[in-house]
Amino acid sequence: MGKKDDPSYEQLRGHVPKALARQFKQFCLDQELDYSKGLQQILEDFFQAQQLYVVESESQKN
Repeated sequence: MGKKDDPSYEQLRGHVPKALARQFKQFCLDQELDYSKGLQQILEDFFQAQQLYVVESESQKN
């Protein structure tokens, strides 16, 4: 079952400036992540740095 059909995942969408989108895509390429994993990583890092919300990711479990 893919993430699209997994009830524990939810889709996020939004519009950002082109320069920021390019930066995100480059980040994903550099880290060898697909966009879903890249977005998850960035959000987890952001919330952990803000100490607002911490999600245990699959990468942290291994």
